Amino acid sequence: MIVNWVKEDEELLEPYEWAHGDDIEIISTLSCYKVDKQTLHDFIYGCLHIFEPSLCQKVFAIGDGNYALAIETDINGKVCYRSVFDFCDRDKMNKKIMSLALKDIPYQMYDEGEMKEYGLTRNERLKKQYIEQKIDELYIEDYEAFLKLCYQLNIQDEQSIQKYNHLKNKIEKGFSFIHEVLFHELTKKEYKKK
Repeated sequence: MIVNWVKEDEELLEPYEWAHGDDIEIISTLSCYKVDKQTLHDFIYGCLHIFEPSLCQKVFAIGDGNYALAIETDINGKVCYRSVFDFCDRDKMNKKIMSLALKDIPYQMYDEGEMKEYGLTRNERLKKQYIEQKIDELYIEDYEAFLKLCYQLNIQDEQSIQKYNHLKNKIEKGFSFIHEVLFHELTKKEYKKK
């Protein structure tokens, strides 16, 4: 099986998004477990701690028969890395998992990872994440730069939280010209941490 590992709080990358420099690995054998849809959802979108000792410090696959993930845990059962399978292995994994009995995996979700916004390229998602983080950083650490940015975008709400929400709403969905402008502006030297 070919996988492309991402950290537990990062969004999964579909095979068409894989690129040079990714953490791609070939795995020869893999234990598989069939789980219910809610468990699979939590493994896709959550940061988890698994309480089953047999799944600690292990690489294994979970799925519901329609979608499957490769999971790597540390010695304490914390999910460290996740991956989807490449297109060739995906059908094989789903067929294998579909034939298994449901397994109950005891776990606790302690945080949510990045939600994937479909329809964006990998580069657009990375730029958008940078913009969102930078806006938060400016609002908290460099309010004058935040106000300057709002002025440039003609955001004239009275209260600062209204300005912040207005700006966040402008960039919430999709990826457009405003995102490119913001990315270009926020990567200028004057917006770097002092």
